[in-house]
Amino acid sequence: MCVIHARLTDSTFKVTKMVKEAVLDKSYLISKNIDETDFWDNFQLTSEELDAAPKPKDMMIAFFLSFPKSFTILLHLREFIVKPLGLKTAPKTDKRSRYDRLYQFNGEVGESIAIFEVLEKDERELLTGQNDSHLDFKLSFISYQANDNIKLELVTTVIFNNTLGKIYFHLIKPFHRFYIKRILKRMEKQLLHKSW
Repeated sequence: MCVIHARLTDSTFKVTKMVKEAVLDKSYLISKNIDETDFWDNFQLTSEELDAAPKPKDMMIAFFLSFPKSFTILLHLREFIVKPLGLKTAPKTDKRSRYDRLYQFNGEVGESIAIFEVLEKDERELLTGQNDSHLDFKLSFISYQANDNIKLELVTTVIFNNTLGKIYFHLIKPFHRFYIKRILKRMEKQLLHKSW
């Protein structure tokens, strides 16, 4: 048990060394109604390996290709649990159809991957999200160059619509924070070796 804990701690250190929490730029699309949100966070990766800032739509594709296996298992569990509660779930598709849809994604307003619908976009940001009866969430994919480095950011905002939404989010919040940092780091590798 101690050995497993030590490995987890080492892994956490390596990831958080490159991925950090960042301030929220007020010029971001996702910042428009930030005062109305109940929760927000912004995780930023500084890449010294990427030659140029990727298109935000490529960040979104890389996001879905970067899920750790344990995260995918939790997502399937989440779908099973929340469907009876009335929360929106991703449409059921086979693996090949999911990849076809992912690789054909253009990042246009109104397009979606799973429950992430593109709401707005500009050159550095793709704002996605979904409104539900229990909570509304948004996730922005942001990339830009700062000096000699490329910055990749994932910004999440949540608005609670009722008590169930608040309880649900507080249950998943630790998982959100744990995995979003790991996914962001894995996204860098996907973007370096882009296959779409």
